Amino acid sequence: MQALFSFSALLSWSLALLALSNSRTILRPSVMELAQIADSVEVLIPARNEVDDIHGCVTSALAQTGLAHLRVTVLDDGSTDGTAAALSRIDDPRLTVLTGNDELPQGWLGKPWACARLAEQSDADYLVFIDADVRLMPSAIARTIALLLAENLALISPYPQQIATGTLNRLIQPLLQWSWFSTVPLRLARKTTRPSLAVANGQFLVCRRSGYLTSGGHAAVRGEVLEDLMLLRNFYRHGLTGSVADGTNLAQCRMYPRGKDLIDGYTKSLWAAFGGAAGSIFINTFLITVFTLPLVGLFTRDWPVALVALVGASWGRLIVAVKTKQHRFPDALLHSISIAVFAGLNVLSWIRHLRGTNSWKGRAV
Repeated sequence: MQALFSFSALLSWSLALLALSNSRTILRPSVMELAQIADSVEVLIPARNEVDDIHGCVTSALAQTGLAHLRVTVLDDGSTDGTAAALSRIDDPRLTVLTGNDELPQGWLGKPWACARLAEQSDADYLVFIDADVRLMPSAIARTIALLLAENLALISPYPQQIATGTLNRLIQPLLQWSWFSTVPLRLARKTTRPSLAVANGQFLVCRRSGYLTSGGHAAVRGEVLEDLMLLRNFYRHGLTGSVADGTNLAQCRMYPRGKDLIDGYTKSLWAAFGGAAGSIFINTFLITVFTLPLVGLFTRDWPVALVALVGASWGRLIVAVKTKQHRFPDALLHSISIAVFAGLNVLSWIRHLRGTNSWKGRAV
């Protein structure tokens, strides 16, 4: 067992060091006063049963500063919960509301279809996709476009601060950012178009419309559960550059108000996250071996090595928590538990997928 715990210690500390490096080199928007963006910008918001969030999302988009030509378009995608009524209370000539329905074309999933429809009607120079549970800071879009221009990118994805409340959310939600902070060399990723190094988040994504059209847009990822990641990979395949960025000070997102929402949200997509059943088994076995088994090792004679592995794991989690303004303690110390729960969600995701019971907002996935 000592050899296994030594392996875990080596990996956990190596990944923590990569997280530390990435925390220092990730793209960040300027905090200085910016010149106004003269090109046209359209914020595109797909919304299905978002009555609790849509008003705050849209008003934060309309409140953007530093943009000479701003439009906001929402697709009310067959909502049945009062989303339309909430939108009708927003009186702003820059806002357009489109109406969808429950019927999807063959081969399409709901979000790619909504995003494709939104993009299709836009002629803006820059397309800004945000989810309905996102709240933008006033200069978020102008600062993001300025960063995109400075880095000569076709797409940029500022990762919002994730608001996690409740035990299950605090265990699982921070793993979103920890996963790529700890595994993807971001400085290298910005200099390549290798799809395996792509990191993107559809909660807040900005791209040049010309690049979107060249890549095929959401039509090219119409059946993908992880459409945001696949969209960026498709940009790469067309020789277009893109990158994740630190959006902690630009936007906030509370994805899942309740633990049940998190379970449903993760299980709808985790089965597709690692390239199939074999990939899912490999990745989860790796995570359990490196981050959870050392917890068991504390009760063996090899506990000193296991402890070194656990300290490395907690340090890596803490680095990301500090950078992304997440809860630090005791959350970082519970990283081994987080990984075990995450593996359980993977199992549940595959069970639901194989049974055909995965769904999201009333649609089968």
